[in-house]
Amino acid sequence: MTERPSDHPQPMTEDQLIELALRQPLATDMFRPVDLHLDRREGLHISWADGHASNFPLAYLRKRCPCATCRTERESRTHSPGSAGLSLTILPSNIDRATEFVDARLVGNYAIQITWADGHSTGIYDFRYLRVICPANRGGTGLNPDR
Repeated sequence: MTERPSDHPQPMTEDQLIELALRQPLATDMFRPVDLHLDRREGLHISWADGHASNFPLAYLRKRCPCATCRTERESRTHSPGSAGLSLTILPSNIDRATEFVDARLVGNYAIQITWADGHSTGIYDFRYLRVICPANRGGTGLNPDR
């Protein structure tokens, strides 16, 4: 039997994940955190209203920063020969400072903004985006980004 290209869909790009997330309704329990804890060693832990728990290492969050600058950088590198897509890192050479945070604040009732130790602070992590990029989703649990 011959496999068709549609039998193995390509992973979604970061921009596609962001767009998917932002099309979701905010009021859904799946996207409503009931507890957030940001730890300097353990990263961001979110307990969601639907019972799911997400754990995000700090480097994972920084590599997926949703700000316009980081999105543009990822897009330009994705279109370059030999690019690696989602595994692409655009972190500065001083990675220790780039993956440490100095501050975080809630943005309304829909997002968290993290200020990184290297001064980068323009990424606003919408809760819908965080749920879509949850590392547990990669293993087949939680939200299916291909729906």
